[in-house]
Amino acid sequence: PPLGTKYPHPREGFFQQLTIQFALEWINENSNNMTDIKTIEYAKSLINNGDYLGAEASLLARIKIDPVPADIVLLLARTYFMQLQVNNALALLQNNQNLRPCVDALREYFVGERLNREAMQLIQNTVKSGSTDNLLDQAIMMQLSGDIASAIKLCRNVINLEPQSAFAYNHLGRALFNAKMADEAQAAFEQAIKLDSNYYQAWHNLGHVLRSKNTISAAENAYQKSIAIAPYYQSALLNLALLWMNQGKNSQAITLLDKIISINANNSEALLNLGICHQILRNFDDAKNALERAANIEPVEPRTLRHLGNLYKELQDSTSAITCYRKALTINPNDSDLVSELVSTLELLNSLDEAQQVVDDAIIRLPGDANILFESAKISRRRGDYASAIATLQNISIQHLHPRLLQSFYYERATVYDRLGKYSEAFVDFKQGNDLAGTSIRAHNTNKTALPRQMDAIKQWLQRGAPTSSSDADEDLGSDLCFLIGFPRSGTTLLDVMLDGHSHVLSLEEKPTIERIAFMLDQMPGHYPDAMAALTREQRHMLRNKYRESIASYRTPEHTLVIDKMPIRTIHTSFMHRLFPKAKFLFAERHPCDVVLSNFMQHYAINEAMIHFTQLESTVETYDKVMQLWQLSLAAFPNMPVHYVRYENLISQTEQTLRSTCEFLNLPWQSGLEQHQKNLENRKQIKTNSYHQVAEPVYQRSKFRWLNYQSQLQPYMPILEPHIQRMNY
Repeated sequence: PPLGTKYPHPREGFFQQLTIQFALEWINENSNNMTDIKTIEYAKSLINNGDYLGAEASLLARIKIDPVPADIVLLLARTYFMQLQVNNALALLQNNQNLRPCVDALREYFVGERLNREAMQLIQNTVKSGSTDNLLDQAIMMQLSGDIASAIKLCRNVINLEPQSAFAYNHLGRALFNAKMADEAQAAFEQAIKLDSNYYQAWHNLGHVLRSKNTISAAENAYQKSIAIAPYYQSALLNLALLWMNQGKNSQAITLLDKIISINANNSEALLNLGICHQILRNFDDAKNALERAANIEPVEPRTLRHLGNLYKELQDSTSAITCYRKALTINPNDSDLVSELVSTLELLNSLDEAQQVVDDAIIRLPGDANILFESAKISRRRGDYASAIATLQNISIQHLHPRLLQSFYYERATVYDRLGKYSEAFVDFKQGNDLAGTSIRAHNTNKTALPRQMDAIKQWLQRGAPTSSSDADEDLGSDLCFLIGFPRSGTTLLDVMLDGHSHVLSLEEKPTIERIAFMLDQMPGHYPDAMAALTREQRHMLRNKYRESIASYRTPEHTLVIDKMPIRTIHTSFMHRLFPKAKFLFAERHPCDVVLSNFMQHYAINEAMIHFTQLESTVETYDKVMQLWQLSLAAFPNMPVHYVRYENLISQTEQTLRSTCEFLNLPWQSGLEQHQKNLENRKQIKTNSYHQVAEPVYQRSKFRWLNYQSQLQPYMPILEPHIQRMNY
């Protein structure tokens, strides 16, 4: 066939055998005219057209005829590599180690993929002939052994003897880069590429140098060039993914990491970073799968255990997180950042004595460590020893803190300042912490317009009368359901914990139950919430059943009432009422200034809602929009069963407030509901930022706390005043 002809070639079975047989017969019939050069040209033309199977077949046919030249073996190995059959390619090269170019190809692959043990073993087993090849092998061995100076000297000797050796320039560049001679290393890599433009390892190494110089675009181009030549090159794929992750391009990085895993399912480094990307993007199931796989492959890798622990912590599985941190610390007991992770998780569970013991032990090993001192200050603050807490915090050099703790440091110091009555200092630190939160990688990857756009869509639906297909009397109308709403920091967590002590109540704490149903509705014609207008009886039944399924695993027969708590869910009130017309609503009220201030003072995990609380102005604007939407819902549905629970009354007239709430919910009164600390014993942990506050006895210090910050709130009072008056504060 003429050069460049492309045929389909099935990988396996009868047709592949016919392809190979045809190639063999064609070569035998044309043996007088067929040379190795023509075979290579033919195979290369097929490769250039993407016909790797065709190239593989023709080269396999040639390999059956001895002797086999190295160029044929190398080209066949390339066809395997390009088909991501890495093991086949390596086996072919290993079976032809009598050919020096095959040894070189193996060596470059092993070194490039950081398979140092395999590279050293290969070099040790290679026949020594006294050639420049052996001299370069020796230089590589020295570099892998840590003798950088000798490696540089030997590489230069090889270049003097063989100035056209791209290999020598590449390995000289690697040694120079490790010696922190970035400019010289860059020149060496560029010379290697000049001698061999398809030297993908040299392109990859050039990318390293350029990244170290912070010439990010050039580094990205170098990595991409390496990958274009060798799409199977895991190191280049990984480093480009890391480059993108540092730029916040986590979705793009995931594509590369997935490709690495398709090449090598046991690449624990790729799995680790895949898990990190998914966690940043809040794809928690995918993150957990990737990190657990990485931990199974490398069970004693502290980084993987630490990130898996962080994921468990974010998923509210603090027990598993603690197990991961403790296991990692047995491997690396002097990692103060790991100690900090463990202590903060124990503190989250209110295990203050255990947390203090970990700190005390760590201080003995690492006296004066900033991370451990920070955790010690937190425990002092939790115990009410504010003088010790501020003394410790003021003696910490923030440049010695782990970067991930910097935000927490400002929030923590601000909280202690607030307890000590130093309100101006507190506000400055709260603002500093929020500024860092608002510029974080997670904030960069969070859609700030999502919540406002959703509220606008609901507002327009309400203004059209919230059209909804009517429900029949025999449908599930949700008479056993209650939604606890309001606004974050309105006292919903305290009320939730108290009501959770009732034997007839199942309290669901901030689980995405309704949100999943809204998402399903959004996939229907018309989208959320307008799709409600055209729902059939069957579709209503399906959506309600999905909600029931989401709560079924938590519910027992004695739970006659489900209280589903999510304060920001206030925006979905009209949808929830339309879906479950007989469900009740508990609305938590608190002075608007206290609500706004408290949200501004929280170290939230950034998401599409909480990102609006990183600035005082946007906090006020979000509060105003949510409350306006609530008023529209009340106007649209004046008969909606709603009971208001005022936070100030809950903490000052606890039993009276709880009795009226139980009466509204048709629950018999049970004594002891106000003893919320006992109810906490049945929970693994509190999921909100109120975890340390609800663990304390009921206190009055948060009541009208905003009066201490009147000057900071003054510019926003025209927006807040109508809500203050409406609530009769």
